[in-house]
Amino acid sequence: MSETPAVSGAVISAVRLTPTHDGEAAMVVELHYPNGGRSTVQIEGADAVAVMRRAGVSHASELLGLPWTVLRVRDVAGL
Repeated sequence: MSETPAVSGAVISAVRLTPTHDGEAAMVVELHYPNGGRSTVQIEGADAVAVMRRAGVSHASELLGLPWTVLRVRDVAGL
């Protein structure tokens, strides 16, 4: 069994699916920060598949405890 590496920074603390206004599914991810803060981000369907592929998981619940960086599947303009 492999061990999860130590994580610094935000980690994924909750994941759920939600419908979008156009009837598609999106993944809502809650992040928990070391200072106790929390934030929520919504990942659209195609990007959710890319997130799971990047994280090497086959089910959304397997994202729990992983670093927020697995969510970075696109380049962000200006960064």
